[in-house]
Amino acid sequence: MDKEKRYYPLFHLGPMSGWLNDPNGLCQLSGVHHIFFQYSPDEPRGGRKCWGHYETRDFVSYRFTGTFLEPDAVEDRDGVYSGCAYVKDGRMYLFYTGNVKWAGAYDYVYAGREANTMLVTSCDGVLASPKECLMRNEDYPGNLSCHVRDPKVFLHQGRYYMVQGARTRDDEGCVLLFSSMDLRHWGFEKAIFKPKFGYMWECPDLFWLSGKAFLSVSPQGLAAEEFCYQNVYQSGYFSMGKWSVLDEASLEEFHEWDYGFDFYAPQTYEDEQGRRILIGWMGMPDAPYDHDPTIAEGWQHMLTIPRQLQVDDVTGRIRQTPLPEMLQLREEELFCCEMENEPLLRKMEDGYELLISDIKGETLTIIFCDGVTFTYHAAYGKCCLTFTDERVGCGRDERRMYLQSSALRTLRVFVDACSIELFCNDGEEVMTTKYFPQDEIVLRMDGSAKVCGYRLRAVDICK
Repeated sequence: MDKEKRYYPLFHLGPMSGWLNDPNGLCQLSGVHHIFFQYSPDEPRGGRKCWGHYETRDFVSYRFTGTFLEPDAVEDRDGVYSGCAYVKDGRMYLFYTGNVKWAGAYDYVYAGREANTMLVTSCDGVLASPKECLMRNEDYPGNLSCHVRDPKVFLHQGRYYMVQGARTRDDEGCVLLFSSMDLRHWGFEKAIFKPKFGYMWECPDLFWLSGKAFLSVSPQGLAAEEFCYQNVYQSGYFSMGKWSVLDEASLEEFHEWDYGFDFYAPQTYEDEQGRRILIGWMGMPDAPYDHDPTIAEGWQHMLTIPRQLQVDDVTGRIRQTPLPEMLQLREEELFCCEMENEPLLRKMEDGYELLISDIKGETLTIIFCDGVTFTYHAAYGKCCLTFTDERVGCGRDERRMYLQSSALRTLRVFVDACSIELFCNDGEEVMTTKYFPQDEIVLRMDGSAKVCGYRLRAVDICK
């Protein structure tokens, strides 16, 4: 481990230096998975927004190719904002929002900002075609604020569609739906919204699983409740049934993707095996705990491990499970035991996985290090992720979650140098957080369960 980068991840993707946020342009082309992301290469606190790029064939070995897009055009001079990829005829069509702020005394919400829908193409994620501006503010409905962004493109019933997140002048969040026959000329179809559900919807993603349509959004402005909407901003999805773009949208109950402290702006894509894969940003904009010690190391934020999405046949909700490729990172089995009468106490290193099953009894407690604890209370069917040491949590306090199935049957946990991802009941519920251990890492567990631990090796990253 680089002593100057105590917290740099082993198997999560972070920036080589600088700042990382939203995953962008996720796709697979000719066997290669492309993972673009919002990137400020020289500023760990964020700055000039570019796109960075990783590629991989197996999610074990990666190549970082550097900065793919920079804000160097008139239409994106104040930031290459988030967007997507659509693969056609051996090329990636990469759509994004070009951010422009006019000079002057503007609020940049209702005036003074351009949100330009931009396009480049690429066959390798390294070289890009000249930038094209496809839509400008005047091409969007007249009741919108200047906040329109994050295009996501898909093919449905022989026609191309694009969704974009937006904020109306009445401060209602919504998703805009456009259509096209050629990926360049777009016409507005309709707005999709849920009344009084946040003032802005970011990072929309409309996709189908098991014949059902789902709309993923990141709404801003939801009031916090005890067991939901606990972050400053949220990310989740609506089921839309067997929705057709010709029908009026019927948004069913909103389900959060993740109940931890650090998860936002996820994007999905379908790979060449037909799997729907989700990757999220392990961060949270405008959070009170946005002062990670990694800033002193010259970098900030990560992407989550890739998760495969599947629909639960019973509940109709989406399960998230780590991609099977993650099994290749298991380097050594550290222990496998029945924990019942005696608590488990183990000294650990950075980078391990826990498999916990046959959970019995009233409580299960996992102390990952002094300062951060996961607790399951069987009587209430709830889980809590709690920080008690300011140095470890850097402002994080507690997140609470009810289990769909009431009982915790299985738990799979990935612990990296400064992050924890917990998958409950085969991905029914997930909690993601950063944490910053101070001294040696001692794992403590108390309860009744079968526990197996594995040391995970670092992914290979080359330039």
